[in-house]
Amino acid sequence: MSEQSSVTLTLTLDGKPVTFHEGETLYEVATRHGKAIPTLCYDPRLAAFGACRMCVVEVEGARTPVASCTTVAAAGSNVSTTSERIEKHRKTLLELIASENPALEVDPLRGYASQELATLVDAYDAHTGRFAGEHSGRSKIEDDNPFILRDYDLCISCYRCVRVCAEQEGDYAISILNRGFHTRIATEFDGLLRDSACTFCGQCIQTCPTGALADRKALRFAEMEMIAAD
Repeated sequence: MSEQSSVTLTLTLDGKPVTFHEGETLYEVATRHGKAIPTLCYDPRLAAFGACRMCVVEVEGARTPVASCTTVAAAGSNVSTTSERIEKHRKTLLELIASENPALEVDPLRGYASQELATLVDAYDAHTGRFAGEHSGRSKIEDDNPFILRDYDLCISCYRCVRVCAEQEGDYAISILNRGFHTRIATEFDGLLRDSACTFCGQCIQTCPTGALADRKALRFAEMEMIAAD
């Protein structure tokens, strides 16, 4: 998150003049003024990362769209958050993500943010099937800890779990292995969570936007409730 000063400045946002404080990002300014800019890698508790590119906006004079979460607002800027070009970019990006993700609709009990990807795909009507290919995730089904399900087939490499573990908890229990298509989330030496620095706080579950990390206790409880109801 940006450090803000008391200086009030002005820029043009979707055709209307708006005020902002020095140090605010375009995403913070737009959100504060009621603009719903989609994101997949953003968590207000974490340092802006700019990985998912869903939050890109057009700034007059800039050669290419910029990530609003990492771009500091400048006085006098003319910013567009919903141009035809930007909306097309977002839909195509979601189509690519959906093509690799074997399941979009997951149980909301998996975690607080688990519906974010599915909600965006629905909002942008990105169920087109235009793209197809291999899946990069590999679920850690052998990790039998009772708290966290590691269903990495659903992972989109937003790195929110890695960052919340490091920035909020200071545990650094999970990290990123490999690069490109072979990138995946893992523990040190790619082992089990119980053999890592993980304290099972659950922060990684609650920030995951796809349900790739899930609350095993909540899912078990729901299953028991269903069995009891039958």
